[in-house]
Amino acid sequence: MSDKTNEANKRIEDLIRQLMQQAENGEGQPIFIGMKIVIPPGSFPGIPPAGGPGGRGNSTEPEIEVHRLGNHVTLVTELPGMSVENVKVLFRDNRVFIWAKDQERQYRTGAEVPPADKKTVEISFRHGVLEVSYQIAAEAQENPSSEG
Repeated sequence: MSDKTNEANKRIEDLIRQLMQQAENGEGQPIFIGMKIVIPPGSFPGIPPAGGPGGRGNSTEPEIEVHRLGNHVTLVTELPGMSVENVKVLFRDNRVFIWAKDQERQYRTGAEVPPADKKTVEISFRHGVLEVSYQIAAEAQENPSSEG
């Protein structure tokens, strides 16, 4: 893929993350129509225009390590200086999104992962390292081609 395509995909992923986070916080509901995302005027303040400066604001995007052993998955990412009560983890199909924010810093990251059996998710956070472990959802175990 070209750098232009990668940048466009990154901007779309950022917008989807922001929409999901804002909807989760009760700040409106995005409307998805086909391949277009329609945002009602005034519903989502703070979303920068595409291509505008500072598209990610002052957030840091740490890498997520994905480790798989059989049907068990462990995700590891570093969130230095953060406390556990400021960390949010959200699974959507075969994606995971992680947000962490306090008065001094902000982290946002996401990755494609094998779909989680949400009943098995365990989260630990120690010395700035977030570890999320889970079993792969049963339907994904039966259809390995749906994994990330």
